[in-house]
Amino acid sequence: MRNLRMVLCFGNARGRLAVFSLALLVVSISALWLTPAASAASKAPAFGREVIVDHQRVAGEPSISIDSQDRIYVAAPFGFSTTASFVWRSTDHGRSFHLVPGDLATFGKPTTCIGGGDSALAVDTVNRVYFGDLQGLTNVSNSVSSDQGATWLTTCNAANAVGVDRPWIATFGDPQAGGALYQTVDQIGQCVGACDQSLGEVGANIVEITRSQDGVTFSPLPAQQIEPDGIVSGIVTDSQGGVYIAHTGLVDDSGNIIGGADVNSNDNAVVVVRFPNGYQSATATQLLNGQTLCQMQPSTCTTSVVYRAPLDATGNSTVTVGQDFSPIAIDRAGNLYVTWSQATVDSTGNISGSSQIYMAVSTDHGAHWGSPVRVTAATPSLQTNLFPWIAAGDAGRVDIVWYGTPTLGSCPNQPCGSSAIQAHWSVMMAQSLNAIVKGAPNATPSFATTQVSEVSNHFGAICTMGIGCTTGGDRGLLDFLSVTVGLQGEANVVWADAVNQNFNGGTSSALIAFNRQVAGPSLYASVGQVTGPTPASGSASGSPDAFYSANNMTTAASGNLVIKSASVSKPDSQHYRFTITVQDLTSLLVLPTLGGTDAVWLVRWEVPDANGAGHTYFTGMESDAGQTPNFFDGETSSINTTHGKFLTYPPAHSIQGSFTLSSPGTITLTVPVADVGGNPKATLFSITGLSVTQSTSSSTGDTIFNPIDATGPFDFKP
Repeated sequence: MRNLRMVLCFGNARGRLAVFSLALLVVSISALWLTPAASAASKAPAFGREVIVDHQRVAGEPSISIDSQDRIYVAAPFGFSTTASFVWRSTDHGRSFHLVPGDLATFGKPTTCIGGGDSALAVDTVNRVYFGDLQGLTNVSNSVSSDQGATWLTTCNAANAVGVDRPWIATFGDPQAGGALYQTVDQIGQCVGACDQSLGEVGANIVEITRSQDGVTFSPLPAQQIEPDGIVSGIVTDSQGGVYIAHTGLVDDSGNIIGGADVNSNDNAVVVVRFPNGYQSATATQLLNGQTLCQMQPSTCTTSVVYRAPLDATGNSTVTVGQDFSPIAIDRAGNLYVTWSQATVDSTGNISGSSQIYMAVSTDHGAHWGSPVRVTAATPSLQTNLFPWIAAGDAGRVDIVWYGTPTLGSCPNQPCGSSAIQAHWSVMMAQSLNAIVKGAPNATPSFATTQVSEVSNHFGAICTMGIGCTTGGDRGLLDFLSVTVGLQGEANVVWADAVNQNFNGGTSSALIAFNRQVAGPSLYASVGQVTGPTPASGSASGSPDAFYSANNMTTAASGNLVIKSASVSKPDSQHYRFTITVQDLTSLLVLPTLGGTDAVWLVRWEVPDANGAGHTYFTGMESDAGQTPNFFDGETSSINTTHGKFLTYPPAHSIQGSFTLSSPGTITLTVPVADVGGNPKATLFSITGLSVTQSTSSSTGDTIFNPIDATGPFDFKP
């Protein structure tokens, strides 16, 4: 898949490799209720059942933003070779997701520009949605929607440069009323054409900045080069308009930036570029005599070294930081936080120890930073920890998520094949409510940790070397997961979920998963404790959102596609009985305006595997053009198309089933345990009832469907 970390080709790759295994926390997800602190306050955050954002589209590196109406937006690239990326939206508090209405039917966001490389997401104070997409290293496209993703304005030229990587965007206020949309990007290749040598800093890996007040017109163009970097890792703004960009790099013993990485492709430093008054230049400043923008114009910006590891006698780093990114967050009081994964390396640059997560804090707008704190000291059993992300609420209150495993990576030569590491990974979160004490960084903050994913989300290796992973190592999760703070201070987490058997060329097939905190402390002190419904087991109700979303429209579902509930029982040791209750089953016919005349009522679930990635099974009833239905079960398959990779749900076995032509109507599916793993004692996770439409019958082969309605997820333990 995509997300070309082309950095390798230009001389400064990142990180190394690692792995994981762990047992999991089980809690529920639904609409949130949050109340002030109760007497029986939770000591650690707890999460709901995990929601699959899209049951078919294989993707990674999800970004997440939440607007003031609790509409949740998730974006992810679909693959550089496909030129497509996706934006999903939930309007039911995270119970279910649809592609935003502005997505083209079946294959996603309108193809006004090529994309699919790296995606970025943000919302502003008036609920506009901004979406950035990397055009295969040739440029960055940016889109803005003022109607929750129904329609988009788009530019195919937001950087005006060839050889760019990893865009990030952030808003300040309302860009159309005195605010701004900022974008930072990594110029990984030598400037050519419009981005020419007159700008100085010619060469690879330069962090840049540009801004927009309408989401599609950017200045300066080409973007302003700032200084050498390893990889740009994020951008945030404060309430006064200040802008802060985090990146990795190589610095000398005096803290001066000397390049993006050493000869072993390792970074030794985490750096933040500070624009205390924002950035408003309409034209790019020429950099002279090897100076950075901040050296030439200290009134515009300054560079602050968050952390620096020593170099050895040969000038190479003694650690690797980032692996891949060093994300940045800002709290409501303007304090800054940076987090990263770090490991020691030997004289050849290969990792020689465990990978641990660190955090550093600044209480003076990034001018000075407290000593790094090892976040994973709170999880001593985890030996390899990668891809941290951070979100902040009130002063000193932060959530940090990452992928972790108790297994220590054992592949000194990178990248490493997936067969080299046999372990399970899980999504972890550490929360601190006292990262700042008396207005200063706390040298010894406390962390409460929990597991976000219900089951291990990945088995095997995780490769952190970008496109260098094409010759070995499983890069199916890509390079990061995300967390953001909800309206009541709850954590909202998205990650890549590869609980299936659908590998392609040694690479796993991940779907995007979401989970919302439903218990434990809020990051907003005034809220106190987050509280939510009891985790769903055995059954769950349908969502209020039942519609077909595509081609700039949202079309309400017909009654026979509106799911009221789904449930599961075990009538005997050899069978499961799944029941779907539908609003109106007096007819099975669906209109073509809902995406197709073939209707499927589906139930899917995940079963972990102690020795592998796990399985996604399903059962369903299908009716072609309202005709007599058939009943089936099976395990997911996958297909590759010019538009990306999809999981599919091909009928493998015919099963006993029935339905009632009534309102409401009931669908009953009797599934032999032997068809779905053969273990009668297995716990079924993230069970979800779905109604979908298709343009062709499942019997014709692997099909791509249109989601219409879904239940909340629930579990079942026999």
